[in-house]
Amino acid sequence: MMHVSWHRWTLLGLLFALLLGGCASQPTTESRERDRRAAAINVDLGLHYLSNNNLEQARINLNRALEIDPRYSQAHSAFALLQVRLNNPENAERHFKRALELDAEDSFTWNNYGSFLCAQGRKADAQRAFDKALANPFYRTPEQALTNAGVCVMETGDNAKAEEYLRRALDNNPRYTPALLEMARLTFQAERYLQTRAFLSRFTAEQEHTAETLWLCYQAETAMRNHEAAGNCSVRLKERFPDSRQTAALLELERRGR
Repeated sequence: MMHVSWHRWTLLGLLFALLLGGCASQPTTESRERDRRAAAINVDLGLHYLSNNNLEQARINLNRALEIDPRYSQAHSAFALLQVRLNNPENAERHFKRALELDAEDSFTWNNYGSFLCAQGRKADAQRAFDKALANPFYRTPEQALTNAGVCVMETGDNAKAEEYLRRALDNNPRYTPALLEMARLTFQAERYLQTRAFLSRFTAEQEHTAETLWLCYQAETAMRNHEAAGNCSVRLKERFPDSRQTAALLELERRGR
C-alpha cells in the first residue's frame, strides 16, 4: 500500500509541477504591458530615425519592436512606412494589412495606407482607406486624411472634389499648412490668383516660405501684373533657395526674357 500511495502522490506532484510550469511560461498581464511599452519606445525611436532619413537605425528599432511584441499594430504600421521608403511595396502592403487586422479602427494607419495606395495608382482603394480613417469619430487629426484624399483626387483631375476635401480639412484646422499649400496650388491652376495670394498669406502666417511657395507667389503676382510683389518673391527665392528646381525654372524664364 505504501508503494501505491507514494506512486499516486508522485504522479500528482508531477502533474502539479507541470501545471505550475505551464502557468509560469504564459505571459502575465504585467509582462505583456512591459513588452508593449518597450515596443512602443522602439516604434517612437524608429519613426524619429525615419523622419531624419536614418533608415538603417529605423530598421533596427522597428525590427526590435516587432520582435518584442509581434501583435503591436503600431509596430507593423511604422514598419510599413519604412518599407515604403525602401521601395518595397509588397512588404509595405503586408505590414499595413497586418496592422489593420490587429486594430481595424486605427485612423493613423488607414490614412498612411491610403497615401500608399494612391502612390501605387490605386485611387479607388485609396479613397476607401481615407474614408475608413475619417469614419472613426475619435480620429484626432482628420485634416491629415482629408488633405491626402484631396491630393489623391486632384491627381485624377477632379479639382472640384479635391477642393471639397481640402476645405473640409481647413474647416477642421484652419492653420494646417499642407492643406493651405494644396489650396494655393489648386487655386493657381484655376487662375484664381487672389485666392492663391490669400492661401499663401495664411501659409506664411504659420511657417516660413518654401521654394515652392515663393515660386507660386512669383507666378501668381506676375499673372496679376503686380511686378513689385513678383520681384520680391523672385529675389527671395534666388537668395534662399539657389539650388532648388524652382530657382532653376525662374532663371530659365529670365534667360528667355519672359
